[in-house]
Amino acid sequence: MEIKIGTRGSKLALWQAEHVKKRLEKAHPGHEFVIRIIKTTGDLDQKTPLNEMGGVGLFTKQLEIALDAGEIDLAVHSCKDLPSEIDSRFQLVAFLERERPLDALISGKIRLADLEKGGVVGTGSLRRVSQLKNRFPNVEIRELRGNVDTRLKKLESGEYDAIILAYAGVKRLGLESVVADVIPADIMIPAVAQGVVAVEARKGDTAISDIVSAVDHTESRAAVVQERDFLRIVEGGCKVPVGCYAEVGENFRIRGYIGSVDGKEAVRHEVFLSAGEADGAGESLARAMLADGGAEILAGIQKAEGE
Repeated sequence: MEIKIGTRGSKLALWQAEHVKKRLEKAHPGHEFVIRIIKTTGDLDQKTPLNEMGGVGLFTKQLEIALDAGEIDLAVHSCKDLPSEIDSRFQLVAFLERERPLDALISGKIRLADLEKGGVVGTGSLRRVSQLKNRFPNVEIRELRGNVDTRLKKLESGEYDAIILAYAGVKRLGLESVVADVIPADIMIPAVAQGVVAVEARKGDTAISDIVSAVDHTESRAAVVQERDFLRIVEGGCKVPVGCYAEVGENFRIRGYIGSVDGKEAVRHEVFLSAGEADGAGESLARAMLADGGAEILAGIQKAEGE
């Protein structure tokens, strides 16, 4: 049986697709797995700021179109790119083991502590902008788009003192040497599902689902489900500065962030539970944070967007 794996064409996306392919080949040596590259809206336009492009679905919609048309059997995503609720025609059939999900400061000039004095930092994420400005009010933020190589070239050209990237992507591309600091979660809570590769299939395609279930990672799924529940309740996307990070072990810890774009207003909560009490934690955390000022912050962002 030939199984077609759909992916974006960036180096990182191809790494992720190859990773899924190798895992599936090991689990199912009797099947043939092939990779198909699909261009997405986010890949075609690398200049417009993400928050001005609508955010949700920029890197996933074309993959779903190909999946629905039968051009591919699986779609491989950076799970953080997925909307909090996916189209009812599809299902997320596997979450691979999570890489370290924190953000990383990339710089040859400065370290994280130097941001207390200021500096020019590049990022295309409102979540990162908000948390940076909240913790380091003297920092100047400049828009940054493009794949990892493009972003690193912009840093090298002197446009920025530092840039921020997901540590997972940097590591997967073998570029850990450029990391000045991994940013602790108490300074910058990651994006929902950051560091997780997700596999999407057509709902009801049990043959494919059964094959892919072999690469699903139980602990990563448990964390991501709660983080995505949090996102669903706060309705966050690229236009809203929110983050959530769940850690699954002997105990369960989940942290959330809702902030204004300028970082002047922010709500942070965290909850510790036993591993058996994690169900519903993401939704409960979201509702508690909205009640504690998060709803007013989000309403202010929506009002500003409408003006």
